[in-house]
Amino acid sequence: MTARKRTALLAATAALGLAASPAAFVAPAAAAEVQTVYMSPAGSDSAPGTTPADAVQTLERVEQIVADGPADRDVEVRMAGGTYVAPQTVWQTYRPGHTISFLPVDYTIGGGAGSFSARPVFRNATSTTADLYAEGYWFYACPGGSLAAGGASGLRFYYLRVEYYASGAISLDGSQGSCGGGYQPSSGPGRPSARGLNGNTVFGMTFTSLGNTYTGGSCDPGAAERRCGYGGVVLTESSGNRISNNHFLNLRNTENSFMHAIYVTHKSSSNVFSRNNVTGISSGPVKVRDASNYNTFDANTFGANDFTRSSTPGPAHYLEEVSTDAGAEECSSYHNRFTNNDQGTYLSGSTANLPTWQLSPPGATYPGPTGCPALPSGETRLTTAGNYY
Repeated sequence: MTARKRTALLAATAALGLAASPAAFVAPAAAAEVQTVYMSPAGSDSAPGTTPADAVQTLERVEQIVADGPADRDVEVRMAGGTYVAPQTVWQTYRPGHTISFLPVDYTIGGGAGSFSARPVFRNATSTTADLYAEGYWFYACPGGSLAAGGASGLRFYYLRVEYYASGAISLDGSQGSCGGGYQPSSGPGRPSARGLNGNTVFGMTFTSLGNTYTGGSCDPGAAERRCGYGGVVLTESSGNRISNNHFLNLRNTENSFMHAIYVTHKSSSNVFSRNNVTGISSGPVKVRDASNYNTFDANTFGANDFTRSSTPGPAHYLEEVSTDAGAEECSSYHNRFTNNDQGTYLSGSTANLPTWQLSPPGATYPGPTGCPALPSGETRLTTAGNYY
């Protein structure tokens, strides 16, 4: 580390370690056997995917194979190098008590970026309208099948590259109205999720060229071709996730709004976002909303982020925004930590450093609008410490 000045910024008077975090989601024990499904850009969805020579081509075919396979095994989806061109995948198949991993064909879990031969690339398909890419995320997961009521989904993503998707890369949505029905809370204001899509891992991934700057379209609700980016990883009623050692590069909307590296929203708690590299984000790199508690953002490296954004509230590395709009009220989050991060600067429009945090509305113990429960005794919305420019 250079001799750059370190700053310790507190968003609240609470000291570190005020309360023990809720029990984390524990990864299931390794199964005695693993079901392996092989993918290749040159594969065929008429193939069984049982060997590299009979690889399948799409995630839709992979999901079908997983749904038809033995329920008592972990799954490894092993992907050959090359470029897979595909629109959004909606995933609803799980193995309760087991994991489903998506990874390069020759990667050994636990190894680094030099331990496999080629990083598979997923690129969005083009739209039927000229010069536009398709709508949506790369991978949108929501409850279904044996996990129709939500729970520990055990999805694991390793060392893939995702690019040119309009909404973002990965959306994990465990809410009541998920799978296309729009957000409907599964529990009362300020209460933990009663469903969830929990216990997932995102590790070593590269997310780049996401948002309508790269896909065309507009965030305007009235636009003929609506395309709007929200986040590289978006968590909605999704808790106990680990998002580490990833690269978030150039996630932008032309409107200089909305797009975040990590967007933790609606009752998404006990998530860890650590040791990621984040640069070129057109809105605040980290955003938290609506009763999303005990989240940790630690030891990340932020490059040049955040245009002088056109929307309100203003820009910051960490933004917690609480809606007070009639009919769309949300509650504050608490016991979140933004710590030990190497902070970047504005991407354009100012010579000032990007502020560390912003709470909107302000107030370290503000609970939210009428109907929200008070924060637990001794708790505050955010603690920051050890961050530096």
